[in-house]
Amino acid sequence: MLDKLHTAFILNLLVLISLLAGGCYREFIISESHLSDNMERVIGFDMVYAFADTTDMLLLYSIGADTIPTFSPLVHFEGYHTLYLDGKALEEGVENEIGQVSINRSYQVIAQNEHSTDTFSLIFTPFPTVHIITEKEIPNEPKVISWMELQYCEHKKQDQCTSLFESYAGIEIRGHSSTHFDKKQYGVELWTNQYETDQSASLLGMSFGEDWILDAMATDDLRMRNRLSHELWGKIGSIPEEDRVNDVYPGIHREYIELFINNRYEGIYCLGEKMDENILRFSSNQYDKGGVLYEAIDKAEGSTRFEVYHSEPVNSLTWDGWELIYPDHEFYWDPLAELRKTVVLQNDEEFTSSIGSLIDLENVADLYIFYNLVLAYDNVGKNNFYAKYTDQSRFFIIPWDLDYTWGRMYEKRDCGPAGMIQNMLYKRLIENDVDEFRDLLEERWKDYRETIFHKDTLIASVNKYYNQLKKSGVIDRENNRWEDVQIDLEYEYEYITDWIDQRLLILDGNFNEEQ
Repeated sequence: MLDKLHTAFILNLLVLISLLAGGCYREFIISESHLSDNMERVIGFDMVYAFADTTDMLLLYSIGADTIPTFSPLVHFEGYHTLYLDGKALEEGVENEIGQVSINRSYQVIAQNEHSTDTFSLIFTPFPTVHIITEKEIPNEPKVISWMELQYCEHKKQDQCTSLFESYAGIEIRGHSSTHFDKKQYGVELWTNQYETDQSASLLGMSFGEDWILDAMATDDLRMRNRLSHELWGKIGSIPEEDRVNDVYPGIHREYIELFINNRYEGIYCLGEKMDENILRFSSNQYDKGGVLYEAIDKAEGSTRFEVYHSEPVNSLTWDGWELIYPDHEFYWDPLAELRKTVVLQNDEEFTSSIGSLIDLENVADLYIFYNLVLAYDNVGKNNFYAKYTDQSRFFIIPWDLDYTWGRMYEKRDCGPAGMIQNMLYKRLIENDVDEFRDLLEERWKDYRETIFHKDTLIASVNKYYNQLKKSGVIDRENNRWEDVQIDLEYEYEYITDWIDQRLLILDGNFNEEQ
Protein backbone atom coordinates (compact mmCIF):
# COMPACT_ATOMS: atom_id res chain seq x y z
CA MET A 1 0.00 0.00 0.00
CA LEU A 2 2.81 2.37 0.89
CA ASP A 3 4.51 1.56 -2.42
CA LYS A 4 1.33 2.51 -4.31
CA LEU A 5 1.00 5.78 -2.39
CA HIS A 6 4.66 6.56 -3.01
CA THR A 7 4.26 5.80 -6.73
CA ALA A 8 1.14 7.98 -6.96
CA PHE A 9 2.97 10.85 -5.26
CA ILE A 10 5.89 10.59 -7.68
CA LEU A 11 3.59 10.43 -10.70
CA ASN A 12 1.59 13.47 -9.60
CA LEU A 13 4.82 15.36 -8.92
CA LEU A 14 6.02 14.53 -12.41
CA VAL A 15 2.69 15.73 -13.84
CA LEU A 16 3.09 19.05 -12.01
CA ILE A 17 6.63 19.45 -13.27
CA SER A 18 5.47 18.68 -16.81
CA LEU A 19 2.70 21.26 -16.56
CA LEU A 20 5.05 23.93 -15.27
CA ALA A 21 7.44 23.14 -18.08
CA GLY A 22 4.70 23.57 -20.67
CA GLY A 23 5.10 20.00 -21.88
CA CYS A 24 2.73 17.08 -22.25
CA TYR A 25 0.17 16.59 -19.55
CA ARG A 26 -2.74 14.68 -18.10
CA GLU A 27 -5.86 16.82 -17.94
CA PHE A 28 -7.36 15.98 -14.55
CA ILE A 29 -10.96 17.08 -14.80
CA ILE A 30 -11.97 15.16 -11.69
CA SER A 31 -10.57 12.69 -9.19
CA GLU A 32 -9.70 9.40 -10.83
CA SER A 33 -12.34 6.69 -10.66
CA HIS A 34 -11.90 3.19 -9.26
CA LEU A 35 -13.04 2.06 -12.73
CA SER A 36 -9.67 3.10 -14.09
CA ASP A 37 -8.14 0.28 -12.05
CA ASN A 38 -9.65 -2.07 -14.63
CA MET A 39 -7.75 -0.44 -17.47
CA GLU A 40 -4.74 -2.51 -18.49
CA ARG A 41 -1.50 -0.52 -18.18
CA VAL A 42 1.53 -1.94 -19.94
CA ILE A 43 3.80 0.85 -21.15
CA GLY A 44 3.55 4.61 -20.84
CA PHE A 45 5.42 7.46 -22.45
CA ASP A 46 5.60 10.91 -20.83
CA MET A 47 2.87 10.12 -18.29
CA VAL A 48 0.41 8.72 -20.85
CA TYR A 49 -0.09 4.96 -21.13
CA ALA A 50 -0.66 3.25 -24.45
CA PHE A 51 -4.19 1.82 -24.59
CA ALA A 52 -4.18 -1.98 -24.51
CA ASP A 53 -6.24 -4.71 -26.15
CA THR A 54 -5.51 -7.78 -24.04
CA THR A 55 -7.34 -10.12 -26.44
CA ASP A 56 -5.37 -9.36 -29.59
CA MET A 57 -2.36 -8.13 -27.57
CA LEU A 58 -2.39 -4.72 -29.23
CA LEU A 59 -1.03 -1.45 -27.82
CA LEU A 60 -1.94 1.87 -29.41
CA TYR A 61 -0.33 5.23 -28.70
CA SER A 62 -1.18 8.59 -30.32
CA ILE A 63 1.57 10.77 -31.77
CA GLY A 64 1.37 14.08 -33.59
CA ALA A 65 3.44 13.28 -36.67
CA ASP A 66 3.87 10.44 -39.14
CA THR A 67 7.44 10.01 -37.94
CA ILE A 68 9.29 11.23 -34.86
CA PRO A 69 13.02 11.14 -35.68
CA THR A 70 14.25 11.05 -32.07
CA PHE A 71 11.69 9.69 -29.63
CA SER A 72 13.09 9.97 -26.11
CA PRO A 73 10.18 9.82 -23.67
CA LEU A 74 9.99 9.28 -19.95
CA VAL A 75 9.08 5.58 -19.77
CA HIS A 76 6.96 3.90 -17.11
CA PHE A 77 5.24 0.54 -16.86
CA GLU A 78 2.73 -1.00 -14.51
CA GLY A 79 2.28 -4.65 -13.54
CA TYR A 80 5.59 -5.64 -15.12
CA HIS A 81 9.15 -5.43 -13.85
CA THR A 82 10.89 -5.75 -17.24
CA LEU A 83 9.97 -4.46 -20.69
CA TYR A 84 11.70 -4.89 -24.03
CA LEU A 85 10.87 -2.74 -27.06
CA ASP A 86 12.07 -4.42 -30.27
CA GLY A 87 14.57 -6.35 -28.20
CA LYS A 88 15.92 -3.34 -26.30
CA ALA A 89 15.46 -3.32 -22.53
CA LEU A 90 13.71 -0.19 -21.25
CA GLU A 91 14.44 1.57 -17.98
CA GLU A 92 11.43 2.54 -15.86
CA GLY A 93 11.07 6.09 -14.54
CA VAL A 94 13.72 7.70 -16.73
CA GLU A 95 13.99 9.00 -20.28
CA ASN A 96 14.81 6.30 -22.82
CA GLU A 97 16.46 6.97 -26.17
CA ILE A 98 14.14 4.93 -28.36
CA GLY A 99 15.11 6.56 -31.65
CA GLN A 100 12.87 6.97 -34.66
CA VAL A 101 9.25 5.86 -34.43
CA SER A 102 6.67 5.92 -37.21
CA ILE A 103 2.94 5.38 -37.53
CA ASN A 104 1.57 2.13 -38.93
CA ARG A 105 4.61 0.08 -37.98
CA SER A 106 4.44 -2.75 -35.47
CA TYR A 107 6.93 -2.64 -32.59
CA GLN A 108 7.27 -5.72 -30.43
CA VAL A 109 6.86 -5.19 -26.69
CA ILE A 110 7.78 -8.09 -24.40
CA ALA A 111 6.53 -7.51 -20.86
CA GLN A 112 7.64 -9.71 -17.98
CA ASN A 113 6.63 -10.10 -14.35
CA GLU A 114 6.96 -12.85 -11.75
CA HIS A 115 4.11 -14.84 -13.25
CA SER A 116 4.16 -14.41 -17.02
CA THR A 117 5.75 -13.09 -20.16
CA ASP A 118 3.36 -11.25 -22.46
CA THR A 119 4.08 -10.15 -26.01
CA PHE A 120 2.26 -7.15 -27.49
CA SER A 121 2.32 -5.34 -30.80
CA LEU A 122 2.78 -1.58 -30.22
CA ILE A 123 1.51 0.70 -32.98
CA PHE A 124 1.78 4.48 -33.08
CA THR A 125 -1.31 6.12 -34.58
CA PRO A 126 -1.87 9.67 -35.85
CA PHE A 127 -5.46 9.56 -34.57
CA PRO A 128 -6.59 10.39 -31.04
CA THR A 129 -7.64 7.32 -29.07
CA VAL A 130 -10.45 6.84 -26.56
CA HIS A 131 -10.65 4.13 -23.90
CA ILE A 132 -13.88 3.56 -21.97
CA ILE A 133 -14.11 1.28 -18.95
CA THR A 134 -17.44 0.16 -17.54
CA GLU A 135 -18.41 -2.65 -15.19
CA LYS A 136 -21.90 -2.95 -16.67
CA GLU A 137 -23.08 -4.16 -20.06
CA ILE A 138 -23.73 -1.13 -22.25
CA PRO A 139 -27.49 -0.93 -22.93
CA ASN A 140 -29.52 0.81 -25.61
CA GLU A 141 -30.65 3.11 -22.79
CA PRO A 142 -30.25 4.46 -20.17
CA LYS A 143 -26.61 5.45 -19.92
CA VAL A 144 -24.45 3.48 -17.49
CA ILE A 145 -21.48 4.83 -15.58
CA SER A 146 -18.04 4.52 -17.12
CA TRP A 147 -14.56 5.99 -16.98
CA MET A 148 -13.27 7.63 -20.17
CA GLU A 149 -9.75 8.54 -21.21
CA LEU A 150 -9.02 10.49 -24.40
CA GLN A 151 -5.45 10.47 -25.67
CA TYR A 152 -4.56 13.14 -28.23
CA CYS A 153 -1.84 15.37 -29.62
CA GLU A 154 -1.95 19.11 -30.06
CA HIS A 155 -0.19 19.81 -33.33
CA LYS A 156 0.89 23.25 -32.16
CA LYS A 157 3.13 21.52 -29.61
CA GLN A 158 6.17 19.37 -30.17
CA ASP A 159 5.54 16.30 -32.30
CA GLN A 160 6.05 13.72 -29.56
CA CYS A 161 3.78 15.44 -27.04
CA THR A 162 0.69 13.39 -26.14
CA SER A 163 -1.95 14.62 -23.69
CA LEU A 164 -4.72 12.89 -21.79
CA PHE A 165 -8.25 13.96 -20.91
CA GLU A 166 -10.01 11.93 -18.19
CA SER A 167 -13.58 11.98 -16.97
CA TYR A 168 -16.48 9.97 -15.68
CA ALA A 169 -19.03 9.42 -18.45
CA GLY A 170 -22.39 7.84 -19.07
CA ILE A 171 -22.49 5.59 -22.13
CA GLU A 172 -25.27 3.90 -24.09
CA ILE A 173 -25.79 2.34 -27.51
CA ARG A 174 -27.16 4.98 -29.88
CA GLY A 175 -29.46 4.63 -32.87
CA HIS A 176 -31.87 1.98 -34.09
CA SER A 177 -29.68 0.74 -36.95
CA SER A 178 -26.69 0.35 -34.63
CA THR A 179 -28.27 -2.62 -32.90
CA HIS A 180 -28.06 -4.64 -36.15
CA PHE A 181 -24.28 -4.35 -36.39
CA ASP A 182 -21.60 -5.98 -34.25
CA LYS A 183 -19.77 -2.66 -34.25
CA LYS A 184 -22.00 -0.39 -32.18
CA GLN A 185 -22.54 3.35 -32.16
CA TYR A 186 -22.53 5.07 -28.77
CA GLY A 187 -23.79 8.16 -27.06
CA VAL A 188 -21.56 9.54 -24.31
CA GLU A 189 -22.34 12.14 -21.67
CA LEU A 190 -19.54 13.65 -19.58
CA TRP A 191 -20.08 13.45 -15.81
CA THR A 192 -18.15 15.04 -12.97
CA ASN A 193 -18.78 12.12 -10.63
CA GLN A 194 -20.44 8.74 -10.31
CA TYR A 195 -23.73 10.43 -9.43
CA GLU A 196 -24.34 11.52 -13.02
CA THR A 197 -23.64 15.23 -12.56
CA ASP A 198 -23.19 16.69 -16.05
CA GLN A 199 -20.13 18.60 -17.10
CA SER A 200 -19.09 20.35 -20.32
CA ALA A 201 -15.74 20.13 -22.01
CA SER A 202 -14.19 20.91 -25.37
CA LEU A 203 -12.85 17.69 -26.87
CA LEU A 204 -10.31 17.81 -29.71
CA GLY A 205 -10.92 21.51 -30.23
CA MET A 206 -14.66 21.14 -30.79
CA SER A 207 -17.39 23.11 -29.02
CA PHE A 208 -17.94 22.81 -25.29
CA GLY A 209 -20.62 20.25 -24.60
CA GLU A 210 -21.85 17.51 -22.29
CA ASP A 211 -23.14 15.07 -24.92
CA TRP A 212 -20.97 13.43 -27.56
CA ILE A 213 -21.47 10.89 -30.31
CA LEU A 214 -19.16 7.97 -31.07
CA ASP A 215 -20.13 7.23 -34.68
CA ALA A 216 -19.14 3.70 -35.71
CA MET A 217 -19.65 4.46 -39.44
CA ALA A 218 -20.65 0.79 -39.73
CA THR A 219 -22.94 1.38 -42.71
CA ASP A 220 -20.17 3.07 -44.69
CA ASP A 221 -17.21 0.94 -45.79
CA LEU A 222 -15.39 4.10 -46.89
CA ARG A 223 -15.56 5.38 -43.28
CA MET A 224 -15.88 9.01 -44.34
CA ARG A 225 -19.31 9.80 -45.83
CA ASN A 226 -20.81 11.30 -42.67
CA ARG A 227 -17.74 13.34 -41.87
CA LEU A 228 -17.27 14.46 -45.48
CA SER A 229 -20.90 15.58 -45.65
CA HIS A 230 -20.86 17.55 -42.40
CA GLU A 231 -17.61 19.23 -43.40
CA LEU A 232 -19.10 20.24 -46.75
CA TRP A 233 -22.28 21.59 -45.15
CA GLY A 234 -20.16 23.66 -42.80
CA LYS A 235 -18.73 25.47 -45.83
CA ILE A 236 -22.09 26.59 -47.22
CA GLY A 237 -24.56 26.49 -44.32
CA SER A 238 -25.65 29.68 -42.59
CA ILE A 239 -28.16 31.02 -40.13
CA PRO A 240 -30.65 33.83 -40.90
CA GLU A 241 -29.14 37.27 -41.34
CA GLU A 242 -30.92 38.68 -38.27
CA ASP A 243 -29.26 36.07 -36.04
CA ARG A 244 -25.70 36.16 -37.35
CA VAL A 245 -24.53 38.23 -34.39
CA ASN A 246 -24.40 34.87 -32.60
CA ASP A 247 -21.45 33.83 -34.80
CA VAL A 248 -22.67 30.25 -34.83
CA TYR A 249 -21.24 27.44 -36.92
CA PRO A 250 -24.38 26.05 -38.62
CA GLY A 251 -23.56 22.40 -38.11
CA ILE A 252 -21.45 19.97 -36.11
CA HIS A 253 -17.81 18.96 -36.06
CA ARG A 254 -16.43 15.42 -36.11
CA GLU A 255 -12.93 14.02 -35.60
CA TYR A 256 -11.53 10.55 -36.24
CA ILE A 257 -10.56 8.54 -33.17
CA GLU A 258 -9.73 4.91 -32.45
CA LEU A 259 -11.83 3.35 -29.68
CA PHE A 260 -11.19 0.83 -26.92
CA ILE A 261 -13.87 -0.49 -24.57
CA ASN A 262 -12.88 -2.59 -21.55
CA ASN A 263 -9.39 -3.37 -22.86
CA ARG A 264 -10.71 -4.38 -26.29
CA TYR A 265 -9.98 -2.51 -29.52
CA GLU A 266 -13.18 -1.45 -31.33
CA GLY A 267 -11.84 0.22 -34.47
CA ILE A 268 -12.09 3.61 -36.17
CA TYR A 269 -14.86 5.96 -35.00
CA CYS A 270 -15.81 9.59 -35.40
CA LEU A 271 -16.13 11.53 -32.18
CA GLY A 272 -18.64 14.28 -32.81
CA GLU A 273 -20.71 16.98 -31.21
CA LYS A 274 -24.37 16.37 -30.50
CA MET A 275 -26.61 19.15 -31.76
CA ASP A 276 -28.27 20.99 -28.89
CA GLU A 277 -28.88 24.48 -27.53
CA ASN A 278 -25.26 24.75 -26.39
CA ILE A 279 -23.91 24.25 -29.92
CA LEU A 280 -26.26 27.01 -31.09
CA ARG A 281 -25.09 29.23 -28.19
CA PHE A 282 -28.55 29.74 -26.80
CA SER A 283 -28.53 32.01 -23.77
CA SER A 284 -29.92 30.90 -20.42
CA ASN A 285 -33.19 32.73 -21.19
CA GLN A 286 -33.42 31.90 -24.91
CA TYR A 287 -36.84 30.32 -24.39
CA ASP A 288 -38.19 33.63 -23.07
CA LYS A 289 -37.06 35.20 -26.36
CA GLY A 290 -38.78 32.51 -28.41
CA GLY A 291 -35.80 30.22 -29.02
CA VAL A 292 -36.66 26.64 -30.02
CA LEU A 293 -34.94 23.54 -31.40
CA TYR A 294 -36.78 20.57 -32.93
CA GLU A 295 -35.48 17.37 -34.50
CA ALA A 296 -37.23 15.40 -37.25
CA ILE A 297 -36.65 11.88 -35.96
CA ASP A 298 -39.08 9.76 -37.99
CA LYS A 299 -40.66 9.82 -41.43
CA ALA A 300 -44.08 9.40 -39.75
CA GLU A 301 -45.94 8.65 -42.98
CA GLY A 302 -44.75 11.86 -44.59
CA SER A 303 -45.26 14.31 -41.74
CA THR A 304 -41.59 15.35 -41.57
CA ARG A 305 -41.62 15.72 -45.37
CA PHE A 306 -44.41 18.30 -44.92
CA GLU A 307 -46.85 16.08 -46.81
CA VAL A 308 -49.46 15.62 -44.06
CA TYR A 309 -50.61 17.27 -40.85
CA HIS A 310 -52.00 14.42 -38.79
CA SER A 311 -52.96 16.12 -35.55
CA GLU A 312 -52.54 19.14 -33.32
CA PRO A 313 -49.55 19.25 -30.91
CA VAL A 314 -49.74 17.33 -27.66
CA ASN A 315 -48.19 17.74 -24.21
CA SER A 316 -45.26 15.50 -24.99
CA LEU A 317 -41.63 15.78 -26.04
CA THR A 318 -42.53 14.03 -29.31
CA TRP A 319 -45.21 14.88 -31.87
CA ASP A 320 -45.94 13.34 -35.25
CA GLY A 321 -42.35 12.37 -36.08
CA TRP A 322 -40.69 15.33 -34.33
CA GLU A 323 -38.86 15.65 -31.02
CA LEU A 324 -38.64 18.79 -28.89
CA ILE A 325 -34.98 19.34 -28.00
CA TYR A 326 -35.28 22.86 -26.57
CA PRO A 327 -36.91 23.95 -24.36
CA ASP A 328 -36.85 20.76 -22.33
CA HIS A 329 -39.09 22.09 -19.55
CA GLU A 330 -42.09 23.24 -21.64
CA PHE A 331 -44.13 21.51 -24.34
CA TYR A 332 -43.78 24.34 -26.85
CA TRP A 333 -44.79 23.30 -30.36
CA ASP A 334 -46.47 26.49 -31.65
CA PRO A 335 -43.66 27.70 -33.98
CA LEU A 336 -43.28 24.31 -35.64
CA ALA A 337 -47.06 23.89 -35.89
CA GLU A 338 -47.32 27.24 -37.69
CA LEU A 339 -44.57 26.28 -40.14
CA ARG A 340 -46.13 22.87 -40.84
CA LYS A 341 -49.63 24.28 -41.33
CA THR A 342 -48.29 26.88 -43.75
CA VAL A 343 -46.60 24.25 -45.93
CA VAL A 344 -49.22 21.50 -45.67
CA LEU A 345 -52.56 23.29 -45.39
CA GLN A 346 -52.37 26.76 -46.93
CA ASN A 347 -53.20 27.41 -50.58
CA ASP A 348 -50.55 28.63 -53.00
CA GLU A 349 -51.30 32.32 -52.50
CA GLU A 350 -51.22 32.07 -48.70
CA PHE A 351 -48.11 29.90 -48.79
CA THR A 352 -46.25 32.27 -51.12
CA SER A 353 -47.03 35.35 -49.03
CA SER A 354 -46.10 33.91 -45.64
CA ILE A 355 -43.41 31.19 -45.95
CA GLY A 356 -40.52 33.65 -46.33
CA SER A 357 -41.26 35.17 -42.93
CA LEU A 358 -41.21 31.75 -41.22
CA ILE A 359 -38.08 30.09 -42.61
CA ASP A 360 -34.84 31.40 -44.09
CA LEU A 361 -35.10 30.72 -47.84
CA GLU A 362 -31.34 31.08 -48.38
CA ASN A 363 -30.76 28.31 -45.86
CA VAL A 364 -33.43 26.15 -47.51
CA ALA A 365 -31.92 26.73 -50.97
CA ASP A 366 -28.48 25.71 -49.74
CA LEU A 367 -29.90 22.60 -48.10
CA TYR A 368 -31.84 21.62 -51.24
CA ILE A 369 -28.69 21.91 -53.35
CA PHE A 370 -26.57 20.14 -50.74
CA TYR A 371 -28.97 17.22 -50.30
CA ASN A 372 -29.15 16.75 -54.05
CA LEU A 373 -25.40 16.88 -54.41
CA VAL A 374 -24.82 14.10 -51.86
CA LEU A 375 -28.16 12.43 -52.76
CA ALA A 376 -29.33 12.22 -49.15
CA TYR A 377 -32.56 10.25 -49.57
CA ASP A 378 -32.80 9.64 -45.84
CA ASN A 379 -32.61 13.34 -44.98
CA VAL A 380 -35.37 15.03 -46.98
CA GLY A 381 -37.71 13.86 -44.21
CA LYS A 382 -36.00 12.87 -40.97
CA ASN A 383 -32.53 13.66 -39.60
CA ASN A 384 -32.91 17.44 -39.63
CA PHE A 385 -32.89 20.03 -36.87
CA TYR A 386 -35.16 23.07 -37.13
CA ALA A 387 -34.03 26.00 -34.98
CA LYS A 388 -34.87 29.65 -34.37
CA TYR A 389 -33.54 32.16 -31.88
CA THR A 390 -36.44 34.52 -31.16
CA ASP A 391 -40.13 35.03 -31.85
CA GLN A 392 -39.15 37.40 -34.66
CA SER A 393 -36.47 35.09 -36.13
CA ARG A 394 -36.97 32.68 -38.99
CA PHE A 395 -36.33 28.94 -38.82
CA PHE A 396 -33.15 27.50 -40.26
CA ILE A 397 -32.37 23.82 -40.85
CA ILE A 398 -29.29 21.85 -39.81
CA PRO A 399 -28.66 18.39 -41.35
CA TRP A 400 -27.84 15.36 -39.21
CA ASP A 401 -26.76 11.71 -39.69
CA LEU A 402 -25.50 11.91 -43.26
CA ASP A 403 -24.18 8.39 -43.64
CA TYR A 404 -26.58 7.28 -46.43
CA THR A 405 -25.04 9.62 -49.00
CA TRP A 406 -22.51 9.81 -51.85
CA GLY A 407 -23.89 6.77 -53.66
CA ARG A 408 -24.71 4.48 -50.75
CA MET A 409 -28.07 3.58 -49.24
CA TYR A 410 -29.40 1.35 -46.46
CA GLU A 411 -27.62 -1.95 -45.85
CA LYS A 412 -24.64 -0.64 -47.85
CA ARG A 413 -26.55 -0.82 -51.14
CA ASP A 414 -25.15 1.11 -54.08
CA CYS A 415 -27.19 4.07 -55.27
CA GLY A 416 -26.71 5.37 -58.81
CA PRO A 417 -25.91 9.03 -59.47
CA ALA A 418 -29.20 9.88 -61.24
CA GLY A 419 -32.33 11.48 -59.80
CA MET A 420 -33.45 14.51 -57.79
CA ILE A 421 -34.87 14.46 -54.26
CA GLN A 422 -37.21 16.87 -52.50
CA ASN A 423 -40.01 17.18 -49.98
CA MET A 424 -43.19 19.25 -50.10
CA LEU A 425 -41.46 22.37 -48.73
CA TYR A 426 -38.92 22.39 -51.55
CA LYS A 427 -41.55 21.40 -54.11
CA ARG A 428 -43.90 24.26 -53.25
CA LEU A 429 -41.08 26.82 -53.12
CA ILE A 430 -39.93 25.78 -56.61
CA GLU A 431 -43.38 25.46 -58.18
CA ASN A 432 -44.55 28.84 -56.83
CA ASP A 433 -41.13 30.44 -57.36
CA VAL A 434 -41.45 32.11 -53.96
CA ASP A 435 -39.30 35.26 -53.84
CA GLU A 436 -37.65 34.08 -57.09
CA PHE A 437 -36.54 30.86 -55.43
CA ARG A 438 -35.66 29.22 -58.75
CA ASP A 439 -33.25 32.05 -59.58
CA LEU A 440 -31.72 31.69 -56.12
CA LEU A 441 -31.09 28.00 -56.74
CA GLU A 442 -29.53 28.73 -60.13
CA GLU A 443 -27.23 31.42 -58.74
CA ARG A 444 -26.21 29.31 -55.75
CA TRP A 445 -25.49 26.24 -57.88
CA LYS A 446 -23.41 28.24 -60.34
CA ASP A 447 -21.38 29.87 -57.58
CA TYR A 448 -20.76 26.62 -55.71
CA ARG A 449 -19.82 24.69 -58.86
CA GLU A 450 -17.01 27.15 -59.47
CA THR A 451 -15.68 26.84 -55.93
CA ILE A 452 -16.48 24.27 -53.23
CA PHE A 453 -18.56 22.03 -55.56
CA HIS A 454 -15.87 21.97 -58.21
CA LYS A 455 -14.94 18.39 -58.96
CA ASP A 456 -11.29 18.91 -58.02
CA THR A 457 -12.28 20.49 -54.70
CA LEU A 458 -14.64 17.65 -53.77
CA ILE A 459 -12.11 14.99 -54.76
CA ALA A 460 -9.43 16.79 -52.74
CA SER A 461 -11.60 16.44 -49.62
CA VAL A 462 -12.05 12.73 -50.32
CA ASN A 463 -8.30 12.37 -50.89
CA LYS A 464 -7.54 14.02 -47.55
CA TYR A 465 -9.48 11.44 -45.56
CA TYR A 466 -8.54 8.55 -47.84
CA ASN A 467 -4.84 9.29 -47.33
CA GLN A 468 -5.29 9.57 -43.56
CA LEU A 469 -7.06 6.22 -43.37
CA LYS A 470 -4.64 4.45 -45.68
CA LYS A 471 -1.43 5.84 -44.21
CA SER A 472 -2.45 5.12 -40.63
CA GLY A 473 -3.20 1.44 -41.24
CA VAL A 474 -6.48 1.80 -39.36
CA ILE A 475 -8.50 -0.05 -42.02
CA ASP A 476 -6.32 -3.13 -41.54
CA ARG A 477 -6.96 -2.91 -37.80
CA GLU A 478 -10.67 -2.50 -38.53
CA ASN A 479 -10.73 -5.58 -40.77
CA ASN A 480 -8.81 -7.62 -38.21
CA ARG A 481 -11.21 -6.66 -35.42
CA TRP A 482 -14.55 -7.35 -37.10
CA GLU A 483 -15.29 -10.64 -38.87
CA ASP A 484 -18.18 -9.14 -40.87
CA VAL A 485 -16.04 -6.22 -42.08
CA GLN A 486 -13.65 -6.66 -44.97
CA ILE A 487 -13.13 -3.19 -46.37
CA ASP A 488 -11.43 -2.75 -49.73
CA LEU A 489 -10.41 0.89 -49.39
CA GLU A 490 -9.13 1.21 -52.95
CA TYR A 491 -12.41 -0.08 -54.38
CA GLU A 492 -14.42 2.27 -52.16
CA TYR A 493 -12.26 5.20 -53.20
CA GLU A 494 -12.69 4.49 -56.91
CA TYR A 495 -16.45 4.09 -56.44
CA ILE A 496 -17.02 7.45 -54.70
CA THR A 497 -14.72 9.43 -57.01
CA ASP A 498 -16.43 8.02 -60.11
CA TRP A 499 -19.83 8.65 -58.52
CA ILE A 500 -18.97 12.29 -57.81
CA ASP A 501 -17.90 12.84 -61.41
CA GLN A 502 -21.16 11.42 -62.77
CA ARG A 503 -23.33 13.13 -60.16
CA LEU A 504 -22.00 16.58 -60.99
CA LEU A 505 -22.72 16.12 -64.69
CA ILE A 506 -26.27 14.98 -63.96
CA LEU A 507 -26.94 17.87 -61.59
CA ASP A 508 -25.61 20.40 -64.09
CA GLY A 509 -28.20 19.16 -66.53
CA ASN A 510 -31.03 18.90 -64.00
CA PHE A 511 -30.54 22.34 -62.52
CA ASN A 512 -30.40 23.89 -65.96
CA GLU A 513 -33.63 22.12 -66.98
CA GLU A 514 -35.28 23.04 -63.68
CA GLN A 515 -34.54 26.68 -64.16
